[in-house]
Amino acid sequence: MSDSSLGRVSFIVLRHMRMPIVVFVCVYAICIIGMVLAPGLPDADGQTTYMSFFHAYYFLAYTATTTGFGELPTPFSNAQRVWAVVCLYTSVITWLYVVGKIISLLRNPHLQLAFAEESFIRSVARKTNDYYLVCGFGDTGSLLLRGLTDAGLSAVVIELDDERMKALDLRDYPTRVLGLCADASEPRYLIAAGIESDKCIGVLILSNNEEANLKVAVSARILRPDLKVICRSTSVENESEILGLGGDIHVVDPFRVFASYMAMLIYNPTIQTLNEWLSGAPGARLDRNICPLKGGKWILCGHGRMGSVVYQKLSKKGIDITAVDPLVETIEGISEHAVLGRANMANLKKAGLEECVGLIAGTDNDTFNLSMIQQVGRFSPSLFTIVRQNKHSNEVLFKRTTVDFILQPSLVIARMVLFMLTAPLLRQFFKHLLGLYENSPTELADLTNRLALNIGGDAPVLKTYTLNPQQAPAVCLALAQQGSVSLALAQQGSVSLADIYRAPHARDQFLNVVPMVHRRGEEVTVLPPNELLLEVGDEVLFCIKPAVKILLEANLANEHTLGYLLTGVEPARSHFFRWWQTRSG
Repeated sequence: MSDSSLGRVSFIVLRHMRMPIVVFVCVYAICIIGMVLAPGLPDADGQTTYMSFFHAYYFLAYTATTTGFGELPTPFSNAQRVWAVVCLYTSVITWLYVVGKIISLLRNPHLQLAFAEESFIRSVARKTNDYYLVCGFGDTGSLLLRGLTDAGLSAVVIELDDERMKALDLRDYPTRVLGLCADASEPRYLIAAGIESDKCIGVLILSNNEEANLKVAVSARILRPDLKVICRSTSVENESEILGLGGDIHVVDPFRVFASYMAMLIYNPTIQTLNEWLSGAPGARLDRNICPLKGGKWILCGHGRMGSVVYQKLSKKGIDITAVDPLVETIEGISEHAVLGRANMANLKKAGLEECVGLIAGTDNDTFNLSMIQQVGRFSPSLFTIVRQNKHSNEVLFKRTTVDFILQPSLVIARMVLFMLTAPLLRQFFKHLLGLYENSPTELADLTNRLALNIGGDAPVLKTYTLNPQQAPAVCLALAQQGSVSLALAQQGSVSLADIYRAPHARDQFLNVVPMVHRRGEEVTVLPPNELLLEVGDEVLFCIKPAVKILLEANLANEHTLGYLLTGVEPARSHFFRWWQTRSG
């Protein structure tokens, strides 16, 4: 146990057990002294005998514990028996009092926290793989952890809410997630979670408390200046302060992310369809256009902090949108495009419900959003509806509604952060898609068809592979022209992009894989050609059909498999046949 934990535990124990120990010692001292002073039976010479301190303590020890060995070392006098009765009742009551205090001590939340913290520190110190430190286990943190663990990554959690920490223990994650119920804004808990360890490769700050998030970001930057930090923030002031810390730091604004998804859903439906499919959203398909309505009037219910960002984003895209909100101050700047009042049927009709093509229920109240969708659905069943789901626990209710699209901010943020960690090159891919949407929709359709034909199905695997000895040892050996005979047969040590995702059973065919982005230093290529020659240190983002992921990784790691893909010659596996191949060659 660490010195700080030992000192805290000792302080709690001594403070809680001080009075019981004093009472216990005093009762035993009085009882022992009484037994020593009580006159016993006379000896053979007629002299009154007295019990020694040792025998008095021995008698009290077995009497107080109700063991009862009798009157030792000699029969007692009546005076000794009277005092023995007093000692018996007094010591038993004292023992009950002390045991009760011990049980109360073991249930002391501060002591339990100290033991839990020490156990947590030891478990974190024993971790052998890299992990992310997640500060905040709300809806966003819970969804993100699911994605991280499913991707084979490890995480350690700090959460202040005890109920949320109990929920962590009930999650069936593929790998164990360590958690500590503590305030992450206190630096000592960040240190306890191993932020100073080389195994900690990033800090994800996802709580709803803006001030706490800023403090954690500052602490993380001071404790580990080289660490990647991703912080959630809805405040412009906090965002500027966080970004001002410098280093590898990123800020995720759930409102702006939500607004961008809204705009993409309406203005770039094909790209949003791809985004949903790549994210593994339930029911997402490449042949489904999520929102076929680009033009027309829209109604936004709720012009609060998130609604105002959504309104600005959609207005910049040229979308005709009217806001409905009950607070005067929230629509003060857009009064000519807003209706003051609750989003009931009367106010929605004032906003133009009869001629609008779509409605966004975007308040921060799930009950109100669901009620609104039900009313509007009865009035205009053909209306395209988008609803905001604030709490993940209400998912079953939202899935039962007849709504066209559900946007859950916590899920949107979790996916975005997950992509930043597992597929950072995906950002370049979507920039390319936006360019295709504006300038070459035919190429965008061809790309969608290519993904549907090669990958298809639900939930593809997105993974970035770095061509280094850890992730692609066979490729590195081939490029270095060293290792086995099979690799020495490579064409002058060159390996093309097509070579690493050929099918091992038939090298003239390819696995169900689409290379999406290639990066070499600062040079980034979206949808790289198969003829691209690879170099050590290159990064390639693949979209993979789940069933063939293991085959792709075997191509990267197994020198015999890669040797066959490069040369078409089945390599000799044993030492004898390698020797024979060398002699005959």
